[in-house]
Amino acid sequence: MTGLCCVLAFVSRSMRVYQLVILFSTFNNISMLSLNVVWRALVARIWVLLGQWLGHKGLHDLAISCFRNGTGGNGRPAAEAGFLLAKALLDRDRNQDAVEACLQVIEKDEGHAGVWCALGAAYRRLAKMELAKNAYEKAILLDSGYAQAWSNLGEWFLVKGNAQDALARCERALVLNPRLLEASNNRVAALYELGRFADAEEAARRAIELHPTEAALHVNMGNVLLHTGKARQAVKSFQRALECNSACLEAHLNLATLFGERHHLGESLLFLEREIAIKGESAQRLAALALAQQAKGDMAGAEESCSKVLKMQPGNVSALITMAGCLSARADHRGANAMQEKALVINPDMPSIYSNIAFNSTYMPELSSAQVYDFHREWARRFERTEKSRSFENSARKGKQPLRIGYVSGDFGTHPVGFLLRDVICHHDSRSFEIHCFSMMRSEGDEITQAIRGSASAWHDVLLTSDDELADLVHETGIDILVDLSGHTAYNRLPTFVMKPAPVQVTWIGYFHSTGLESIDYFITDPSTSPAGCGQLFSETPVWLPHSRFCYSPPSYSPDVAPLPCLNTGYVTFGCFNRIEKLVDPVIAAWKCVLDMVPGSRLLLKAGHLNNERVCDELRSRFLAHGFDIERLVLRGPSSHPLMLSEYSEVDIALDPFPFNGGMTTLEALWMGVPVVTVAGSDVVSRQTISALKNIGLSELAYPDVKSYVRGVVELAHDLTRLSCLRKGLRDRMKASPLLQSELFARDLELLYQRMWDAHLRGEKLPSDIVVRENHALETE
Repeated sequence: MTGLCCVLAFVSRSMRVYQLVILFSTFNNISMLSLNVVWRALVARIWVLLGQWLGHKGLHDLAISCFRNGTGGNGRPAAEAGFLLAKALLDRDRNQDAVEACLQVIEKDEGHAGVWCALGAAYRRLAKMELAKNAYEKAILLDSGYAQAWSNLGEWFLVKGNAQDALARCERALVLNPRLLEASNNRVAALYELGRFADAEEAARRAIELHPTEAALHVNMGNVLLHTGKARQAVKSFQRALECNSACLEAHLNLATLFGERHHLGESLLFLEREIAIKGESAQRLAALALAQQAKGDMAGAEESCSKVLKMQPGNVSALITMAGCLSARADHRGANAMQEKALVINPDMPSIYSNIAFNSTYMPELSSAQVYDFHREWARRFERTEKSRSFENSARKGKQPLRIGYVSGDFGTHPVGFLLRDVICHHDSRSFEIHCFSMMRSEGDEITQAIRGSASAWHDVLLTSDDELADLVHETGIDILVDLSGHTAYNRLPTFVMKPAPVQVTWIGYFHSTGLESIDYFITDPSTSPAGCGQLFSETPVWLPHSRFCYSPPSYSPDVAPLPCLNTGYVTFGCFNRIEKLVDPVIAAWKCVLDMVPGSRLLLKAGHLNNERVCDELRSRFLAHGFDIERLVLRGPSSHPLMLSEYSEVDIALDPFPFNGGMTTLEALWMGVPVVTVAGSDVVSRQTISALKNIGLSELAYPDVKSYVRGVVELAHDLTRLSCLRKGLRDRMKASPLLQSELFARDLELLYQRMWDAHLRGEKLPSDIVVRENHALETE
């Protein structure tokens, strides 16, 4: 007894740990020889207490030694020591050691439910699934009120793909212990796997109310939101997880996937693949994997993952949207829209889904202008409802105060919008115009972003704000003219424009078609893109800039124009650096005719997804189906922008796709001395290139139909003298054209803004420069 008192004295005085352990070890050795069974049980209890104290102090290895010593005792305390030893070993990921510790205890005492539960957890980590299940069931048999064992068994059924049984076990665990974290998390996952998405979201919210600082719960909430199409809310959940635990790996990787941070996507994929290997192919994990694969450019892999998800859950919104993106990337736009429409049936309140449908329609050559327009008007019919609209009292500011212009975009960076906007923002007259940028940028590291931000009067980061919050901010900031630079592309905020937070609203450069919204007043275009009497359909009033709707800012790192490459290679190289999505079947058929009529020629295609061999094989198959000689097809993946520009040194003639022409791609090719031949259609999207060509005096390179387009390309390919002259003079043509006069462009744009504002103050709207717009009354519900 004196020895025990000494031990307790040492503990109470927090004596040096190593002295305490040595003294207690000596005492224990003596006790093992001389004391009875009751005393040995008491000693085991003391080892447990000491181990717990050491663990609390962060001395985990010493704690493990104490628990191990405690297992040498007798009775319930020895079993408890074994249970704590197994838990400590599991915490250190020493799973096989945990198994051995549990089995040693069980040899002496089979009646401790906690030991069996720990044994099941160790077997589970070692992927010995049946042994794990048997151990969990033994724990429950010993203690039917053991919530942790019920929760673990529920997780076991989740891994096995039996979500219904998993849910039943998790709910039993929560009846026994409503605050059990693991059971709450597993219940959310089970509900998700059963396709009960609304219930999963509600369960996650309730769990967070109980455990507001648990990062794992915020991650699970983010996963549910993400895979039901609520990406912006999911981002907030993942960021909240990082506020709770800055080292939360899954939250970091999910954000990397959502923001397209390519330098972290490899880590995301490895993490998800490891999770799937350990925990099985659940719908949620496969949907997350598909998103990461798509973000990294592995469209074939993403498509395969989505197919697995959709077999498990035909209504999985995330997989449907990701699959749609994969199909669109290989120019199957009809198939992509079918997927989007399925997603819309499940989640009809997601404007972004129908934006994707409208966007995809612009790629489809089989659709008439009226049909494409109808897709955009359908977005308005669904989401532009009068009860959502906000009133705006007309400003009385008629004096000399600067007009407040608000630009809204997620592309204020190394993106066509960023390159087209940079010099315009720089040359805005700060005495007369106050420029506000409302940015959905995921990062702000590139020089284009910094240049735009540095030239703006104010910068607002609004990626995570809701549409209502953004409308409030625009209204409170007193924006006079709000300018949409996204249309129906990614990160658009059209639902904010529906609320009419600014008295005048405009769409410009970020999209190539009418938005379909009547709450946007004007569509800025030009006489070549939208000539008088062209019959283009707009919900907005189309108004002209005098020369072009684009103002090109060549990068400072642009290489010099290279000599005509065919003079060196001996054959003509045609090229197209546009997105694969634009390479629809009529385009491939036309290009096949061109190469057939220019012996020895090659076609060089460069695009974002062509670094993936499976995507390349798919594209080759499509060309092969048109009778194309694949040996004459060169495919190249993405590269840095300077390297991409330098690759125009290998291209003699750029072939413009149709009906979706190049925009920035056309301007870059012309800047690099490469003539672009186009089919000039009747819509904005099919007249982007003819507008550029007219502004540099080369409208003869635009043709009214595919037959004359093919003939014109072939004639140019056979006229090397003309090609050489064009090569040498194109850059000078560009420099002298309105396309590169950024200061003049800014003055023209400001004059247009001022005209819009003056009309507003008169209670009027500017008349269309083009044609009386179609009056399509909105259906109201």
